[in-house]
Amino acid sequence: MASGFKINHQAIRQMTRDIEREFARNPVRIPVEMDAPSSFPPAATINNYNGPVVTVNGDHAQLAWSNGTAKQTASSIAPGYEQLAATVTNLVASLPVFELPAEEEEDGRQAARAILDEVVAEAPRKEIIRRGVTLLRGVLGPIAAGLTRAATDETADLARDVMQQLGDSLS
Repeated sequence: MASGFKINHQAIRQMTRDIEREFARNPVRIPVEMDAPSSFPPAATINNYNGPVVTVNGDHAQLAWSNGTAKQTASSIAPGYEQLAATVTNLVASLPVFELPAEEEEDGRQAARAILDEVVAEAPRKEIIRRGVTLLRGVLGPIAAGLTRAATDETADLARDVMQQLGDSLS
């Protein structure tokens, strides 16, 4: 060594053995006292996700997902047309249940789109809305009457309910 100091490894091992023997004969006891009992927070549910997770809170929240650009818009429904907009939106979502021919389903979708486009206008034109509602009622009429071959009791009841809601929302 440069300073003339040399570590005596054998003496260190002997000293370690002596200390261990002494602690084995006279173990160290340390009393441990807990603080006042406290309530622990309730157990939380832990979810492990293997992929992206998005949590959205709040009304009218919008998300865009992709690597490209996204254009999002929101429209306000004109006062007095909220029930009609909800009824038409639900009808569009349930159109496949009615098992309409493709042309009639497309006519129904176009009429619904025309109604929804009109109810978000600043001054909705009632004649366009009435025309769209009349077309939708015409599409649903045979189902409500049970005249189509695909009409079941459930679809007939649903068609009658939707037709009633459409009529009520125009009043």
